[in-house]
Amino acid sequence: MQPLLVLVAPPDINLAPLTQHLWANRIAHRVIAADGQQHLYLANPDDAEQVRVWLEQWRNGELGQPAQTAHGPSVVTRFVLGLTHIPLTLLVSLLIVGVFGAMSVSDFWYDWARPGMDWWPQDKFNPAAYWHIGLLDWLKPTLLHFSLMHLVFNTMWWWILGRSVEKQDGSLKLLALALITALAGNMAQWWAAGPGFGGMSGVTYGLMGWVGWRQFQRHIPYPIPKMLLPFMVGWLLLTMFGESLVPGLTGIANAAHLGGLVTGMLLAAVWPLTAGDQALIEALRQVTRQSGQQGGQNSTENSGSRASKNTTGDDEEASRDNRQDRGE
Repeated sequence: MQPLLVLVAPPDINLAPLTQHLWANRIAHRVIAADGQQHLYLANPDDAEQVRVWLEQWRNGELGQPAQTAHGPSVVTRFVLGLTHIPLTLLVSLLIVGVFGAMSVSDFWYDWARPGMDWWPQDKFNPAAYWHIGLLDWLKPTLLHFSLMHLVFNTMWWWILGRSVEKQDGSLKLLALALITALAGNMAQWWAAGPGFGGMSGVTYGLMGWVGWRQFQRHIPYPIPKMLLPFMVGWLLLTMFGESLVPGLTGIANAAHLGGLVTGMLLAAVWPLTAGDQALIEALRQVTRQSGQQGGQNSTENSGSRASKNTTGDDEEASRDNRQDRGE
């Protein structure tokens, strides 16, 4: 079942009263920001008839507050229900926080942070080394964070990006992206600087690459600013330049960031579009075409109005001239 577009509104219009009314009546929907407009989609097209009635009432200022009935979901209930839509994002967030806490009371993480100690640097060009290190040993450093700031920063970006990708693309796709970008980022860091690293930043850069590529090249909307990818790429280049001048200046695993970023963009470029993606892209194209047609009509109407005013002004001036000639 494809989502149905029922409303396009300017960015300064407050849709909160309308969306609250929809949630109170258990109407599944989503507001997507794209092309400078807010697009309201219904998950179930069968709800469209009733929703259009509420839309008309909302436009006329006649839509009252949703009734607080016994079966209406509370704020806490809506929050919990919202978490059920992002189970993987929530699970990974809790996992990395739990690992960080365990690191303060145990030294298990020493081995996690040093995959392939016996293979580097002499075998970093040997493909067999990457195989023998093993999948789990490549992934374990992703869960490690060495300071509270490191944990907060990476958890924040994972929550923002992971939640957006999971809502838009699904949990399985997010899991695949996280695993692949973690592997690529950690392998790149191991190859460039050897064992002794950790963090989710390779994954978060990979998700930035995925989201940014699909925003710019596939025109798929995410609730993420489009300029985030260019900004973070610029930051990455800046830190890499600083490290090239003074090794160890930033202490940042730039190879992991670069590996994750490139992998995320490559995955976004080659991953086939789903039927839902294609339907969303087509809906946004129709909105763009309709906006262009409305803009052209408004321009024509404004031009006609100006021409009419000019003609009226000319007629009034000619009338005054005739009265003067008659001595009036």
